[in-house]
Amino acid sequence: KASEKLHISQPPLSRSIMDLEDELGCTLLIRGKRRVTLTEEGLAFKRRGEQLLSLADITRTEIAEMKNGISGTLYLGHVDSNGPSLAAEWISSFKEEFPNVNYNLWCGNVDDLTDRMKSGLIDLAITMTPTNTELLEGIKVFQENWVALIPPSHKLAKLKKKTVSIDELIGNDLIISSRKSREEEIRSWFSASDIEPTFIVKTAHSSNASKLVARNIGIAIFPASVAKNVPSLADVVIKTITPEKKVEYNLCWDKEKKTSSLAQKFIDHVKRLYNLE
Repeated sequence: KASEKLHISQPPLSRSIMDLEDELGCTLLIRGKRRVTLTEEGLAFKRRGEQLLSLADITRTEIAEMKNGISGTLYLGHVDSNGPSLAAEWISSFKEEFPNVNYNLWCGNVDDLTDRMKSGLIDLAITMTPTNTELLEGIKVFQENWVALIPPSHKLAKLKKKTVSIDELIGNDLIISSRKSREEEIRSWFSASDIEPTFIVKTAHSSNASKLVARNIGIAIFPASVAKNVPSLADVVIKTITPEKKVEYNLCWDKEKKTSSLAQKFIDHVKRLYNLE
């Protein structure tokens, strides 16, 4: 199938792959009688190849942008929670000024976004604190409280107050972000207690939180805007965590690399929205 797609016969393709393996000093393919599978090295090579193809597309976009003015594709990464709402708001107003721009959005946690930024696969990223300020530069665009998503049958959900204290969360199974620095931040909230917090589930996407909570798996701790991902009829009670904890959102770019003219236009546009110029 590969040789058909490349419009060459099978022997030259097989020879090229073997030459590539000789050059790399490893085996990329496990050749069976009926199928071919990738080795661990083969999967890594495939992943890098896909990144190189993405970079080629981005390079073509940048060259076209230089030739034709502000057009092309903006590669924007974002966290979930309030990231999608911020991206939609900015794109909506930017589109009025630059209607010929297209957008490629990618969602992930801050660590994923930082890696993609350093690999040149995204131009800009909407991140949450803590942000690696040694690698990324940015502007603060939003902040919000942390909340707890609680199963309705839980005793904390039945209390009339709209808040839940950190002390009240001690001893409960908790659902948190899979980001390591986020885990360390939440763990620090419980430092005054002798009881270590129990993180029963770690998930990359807050959209999973309400489903896990509705199944009575635990109490989820996420930024307040996670409520936007909770269906109105969902079996979840949301309460603000006290003492009040804040999370900040930043629009970030690579600290060591010059931004494209399109990305810079977008940054300037967002700065104007927040009176940051």
